[in-house]
Amino acid sequence: MPQLQTRGRDLLLCRKCGSTFPEGQATRDGWHYECPGEDCDAEGLGDGLRRVRSQN
Repeated sequence: MPQLQTRGRDLLLCRKCGSTFPEGQATRDGWHYECPGEDCDAEGLGDGLRRVRSQN
């Protein structure tokens, strides 16, 4: 199973718990996204998670 990346292209915001984290922490395959918070079950870009800004 691939490791989660600590960095990613954009920052994501969890709509459920309010956490902000790099995109790479929320996906293993680049297609399926979920909040990396231990007690949070939010998933999906646009549903549970949204992009905040570019890290460039």
